[in-house]
Amino acid sequence: MTNPIGFWRACALAILMTSTFGCATIVKGSNQKIPVASEPSSADILVDGNLVGQTPTSIQLKRKQDHLVTIRKEGYESKSVAVVKDIGGAVWGNILAGGLIGWGVDASTGAQYNLVPQTISLKLDPLTLVRTPAAGDGQTEFVTKLKALDELHDGKRISDEEYGRGRGDLFKQYMPELISKDATAKE
Repeated sequence: MTNPIGFWRACALAILMTSTFGCATIVKGSNQKIPVASEPSSADILVDGNLVGQTPTSIQLKRKQDHLVTIRKEGYESKSVAVVKDIGGAVWGNILAGGLIGWGVDASTGAQYNLVPQTISLKLDPLTLVRTPAAGDGQTEFVTKLKALDELHDGKRISDEEYGRGRGDLFKQYMPELISKDATAKE
């Protein structure tokens, strides 16, 4: 070796570079691009409850976190997909090449993770146009409660005043658009 000082400077610089930066942080970054598509298109994309765009597009997600991606469009049932972090294979190479400091940098930025699934493509189902009362629109429950109220009133277990208030409360809850019609019918 003709210049031992130059050699040691080069070694020190190499050690400094590998210990300061994680390999995955440099190569992959702390965000991952996920393509998102839907059928039909032009559906809203929500990431963790926040609107981020419409399909088709690509979204940038932080590798360090798990996410919930929801696709919604008026007239269709919404669908959600969990996008979760998974340790990438480069982690082990980074530990060998960059040491624990390089791995620590990647861990802190989230660059050591890959998000799965890497693409999202969903077919949205149209909402049913005709709903029966049993489908959960509240009509069955409303009628059942009205009948129970009628039975209480007919059995003289509640007063006329309690019956009127109870009926009004049920209409306010289930059929507010009919309150004036019901009040008019009582008079």
